[in-house]
Amino acid sequence: MKAISKYFAMCAIALLGLANTSCMSDDMDGTPSCDYDVVLEYKVGGSATETRAAVTRAEEVGNGNLNENLINRLDLFVFKPDGSRVKQVTFESTDVKGSSPTTDYKHKELTSNELTRSDIDGNVLYLVANLDNWGNINNLNDLKIATINQATTFQHNQKQSAFVMDAKMLERKVVTGKIHLKFQLKRALAKIRLNVQDDKGNPVAPTAYACQLVNYAADGSIIEEGTCDDNKLTKAAAVATPNLKVDGKAVFYSYANSWIKKDKDPKAEEPIDVSKQTYILLKAKYKGTDYFYKVPVNKRLYEKNDAATTDWTQYEPLYRLDRNYIYDVTAKVDREGGSDPDNPAKLKVLPTVLPWETGAEYTFNDAISIKTNIEKNGENSSKIAFNNATFGPKISFTEMNTNGKSWVLQTDSPDYGFIYAKEINADGSYDLNKVMTVITGNGTTTEVAPFYVVPRSVLDYTQRDNYTCHVYMVAYSPNMKVIINAPSDGSEGTATGTGTKTDMEFTQVK
Repeated sequence: MKAISKYFAMCAIALLGLANTSCMSDDMDGTPSCDYDVVLEYKVGGSATETRAAVTRAEEVGNGNLNENLINRLDLFVFKPDGSRVKQVTFESTDVKGSSPTTDYKHKELTSNELTRSDIDGNVLYLVANLDNWGNINNLNDLKIATINQATTFQHNQKQSAFVMDAKMLERKVVTGKIHLKFQLKRALAKIRLNVQDDKGNPVAPTAYACQLVNYAADGSIIEEGTCDDNKLTKAAAVATPNLKVDGKAVFYSYANSWIKKDKDPKAEEPIDVSKQTYILLKAKYKGTDYFYKVPVNKRLYEKNDAATTDWTQYEPLYRLDRNYIYDVTAKVDREGGSDPDNPAKLKVLPTVLPWETGAEYTFNDAISIKTNIEKNGENSSKIAFNNATFGPKISFTEMNTNGKSWVLQTDSPDYGFIYAKEINADGSYDLNKVMTVITGNGTTTEVAPFYVVPRSVLDYTQRDNYTCHVYMVAYSPNMKVIINAPSDGSEGTATGTGTKTDMEFTQVK
């Protein structure tokens, strides 16, 4: 009898060991009896998922001195497929508070009281950082319509104590018997940086001008999928010297805002609701006199648009501020402005819009490809002259595949533009009215007819010091530079012999 009892005991131990082994196997994730430990993985920022080395890596790590990566609190929400809430778990322990994970994922092991596999399976998970004033979130719809609700204390031009961030679960993976839940947090705010230049292209210190951010959003959705019926549009109290200054630029923050108006014809006028448009009112000197200027914070591409139909999904990103994006605005004060704040002159600015990513890895293997054709004038491939387009190189693009993305070809200076070869006179001269600020296309564009990069004014060093411009193409959205200056034969160097693979560099010599 003792022998039989011993036999059954050994069998029971063996079966228990087998069960434990099966729960430790990564391949046994579907075993209902296994309830793994859970590990939360999170960091600020994320990676793009496109392919082909046709777009540059864009990286904005966030400024640690401005608390742009700081995490003090995390709230994890679990919802069933029908949207009902399973649970909300808050983490404010010392291993969370004060962390700033930007390059590597931070790992936090959860207790069974916090989260188990049975809580996770088949459900939808969201992670929110740095929000304290939660209302009643009883289901997913409650979370979608909830707003950050800090409008009374939000300071658009000051250092933030922390940034509200959100993420939907990116990946669920079993590793050595533990379920790892991966999240890439994105900031709810957009960041605006203003760089002011004088008429000669020299930088103007933020202490030498005054400005006012108009129609910024003081409130926004908690999660990216959310809807915000009232984003509390407001404006700074007065035109004043910028409060927050970093690396010679004025810095502002705003929650998401859209000012597009789809009942307008974008081929005839800007399709916007002016009462909602976010812009900067700038007070700066031109030739020793103070003037007022209106500086848009995003692109304005209705000019020279001859599209037969309007694809609003492509236009919308150009007339809004998106969460977790950076809007780098360079305003060159090269003309007289308005005499008072109510009648500012418009400056021609071409903002650069980039995703506010940390450690973003863009590989772009076969998504975007463009063949660049350069027809030099003798050996000249990068020098240009006023009113003599053929002095410089003739450029065209063929075999274009932008993976369905719209794009814009632009310069970094309003003193230069583009003109199609068919518009050039026999002697190389051209009509300034036919010089384009930008060349645009969409995902179906396969080629760009031959064109020249040309100056808008004669070379005169008494007017300005810098007579160099850069030409680059941005595909959107997100707005990323495309390789247009690589030799079409695949050799090293650049097609024009100057600049980088994404930026053609031209120097005006006449």
